[in-house]
Amino acid sequence: MSVTETLKRYILDDCGLDAAGFAPASALEDERGGHRPEDILPGAKSIIVFLKKIPDGIIQAAFRAKEDGHADAFSIYASYGRELTPNMHLFFMQYNIAQYIERNFGFTAVPVSSGPMQNVTPVNIPLPTFTGAKANTAILDPVRAAVAAGLGEIAWNNAFVTEENGPRQGIGLVLTTLELDYDSPYDGPKLCNPEKCGICIRLCPTKAIPEAGGKTEEFMICDKVYNVSCVNSNACAVASMAFRQEFAGKYKVPDQILTDHPTDEELKKAYAEKPIASWSFSHYPDYYCDLCRLYCPLGNWKERFYDTGFSSFDVKETGK
Repeated sequence: MSVTETLKRYILDDCGLDAAGFAPASALEDERGGHRPEDILPGAKSIIVFLKKIPDGIIQAAFRAKEDGHADAFSIYASYGRELTPNMHLFFMQYNIAQYIERNFGFTAVPVSSGPMQNVTPVNIPLPTFTGAKANTAILDPVRAAVAAGLGEIAWNNAFVTEENGPRQGIGLVLTTLELDYDSPYDGPKLCNPEKCGICIRLCPTKAIPEAGGKTEEFMICDKVYNVSCVNSNACAVASMAFRQEFAGKYKVPDQILTDHPTDEELKKAYAEKPIASWSFSHYPDYYCDLCRLYCPLGNWKERFYDTGFSSFDVKETGK
């Protein structure tokens, strides 16, 4: 087997991950300064991207909370679908893969934090890490890396999606000076079509996701132009970080932001005064909403959740 095939077999078979793809480091050379592969690892040749599916049983636990009012069930989703387990699993797999490359092939490899719980949010930053002028503060953009490695596309709500699982998987990254055989950027059938679906748009409680055909942002991957919608990240933060009690479920939080689309200054003030969540691994959890991720119909959602009785949400009645 070639080095590329040997490494892929290790990732899939020995590490138990669900998909893997390889992209040249140059694929993300158009990213902003400090967040390009060469900025992180001088001489970087390859971006290794791998995915881990979130089990359906964990996704349906969120439906028990949101559809049945069983608030405690959401703790299952928080722990195993968003916070602790999936991110820590990828965290250690990134380390294992980097070590495997250095031990077996003699090239430098660095694991790259990519999940929401792999960088603990300091209490002195002015805005949540996914808002403001530098909305994406990831060391290396995991979504764009996964697209470059041919694993899926970026949906209208900015989530990374695959044909197999929609947005319901975690992404792991490793950079290395080892040169590999590369996958082409995703060029398969269009997965997300907001004009025909638009479920994420309709379900967003603060209208953070623009209507189909709304304003988009342009970027490059491997000389190919991509467009993603300009999601209002401040509006997303109101619901996902529970700046009002209506979004917090069983946890008691103050009603800090009464508008759905706060300004940066309004969000900064509320963020500075937000009580640290003693019940969460994160200082300020950002998983309270997740409706666009939970109910995205991609990845055979209807067959896996509606037809089985795990959810009462009918995509046919919502216009798909």
